[in-house]
Amino acid sequence: MENHSVMSAILRDRERLPELREARVPAAGSLIQIMMNIPGPCKRLDFTYELFEFCIGALQKALASAACTVLSWERIDLDVGPVAYTQVSWEATALKRFCLSFEQGHPLSAYWDMDIYSSSGIAVGRREIGAPPRPCYLCSQSAKVCGSQRRHSPEELIGRMTADLTAYRQTQLDEPIARKAVT
Repeated sequence: MENHSVMSAILRDRERLPELREARVPAAGSLIQIMMNIPGPCKRLDFTYELFEFCIGALQKALASAACTVLSWERIDLDVGPVAYTQVSWEATALKRFCLSFEQGHPLSAYWDMDIYSSSGIAVGRREIGAPPRPCYLCSQSAKVCGSQRRHSPEELIGRMTADLTAYRQTQLDEPIARKAVT
């Protein structure tokens, strides 16, 4: 019964997402909706929030480095997991290209879902800019196909996520040491 109530809460939140998003679309510029790609019925795992924070921090740095004006940041904790809305000054197609480039350069990006919306609320997806579908993080086939066909168990997927997170944490611990040795 508990699993049923969790799934009902997740479905209710998914139904609320368009309303939450529409209320945040800027009059000019674009909106980034950031969520996590977490398999299985439980989306609010401890490591989910750690992955989310790595995403937010890395994206903030990337946008600042690209001289993108960030108009607002907002975080919401839902049953579907953490969600962030970021309003930026860029045009949506350019922002989608930037976010795809950013994702390709980060080792944890397979676990993030960044959707881009224009100031008129229209989604700009991979297809609109000629990018290939998001790959599965286990077999590199289309993530959408693997998900719909349930090619991998939630345990396999979560195992990969936690292993990647552990490896990333280690690189973050090693980074200051490496910089110290150079100075």
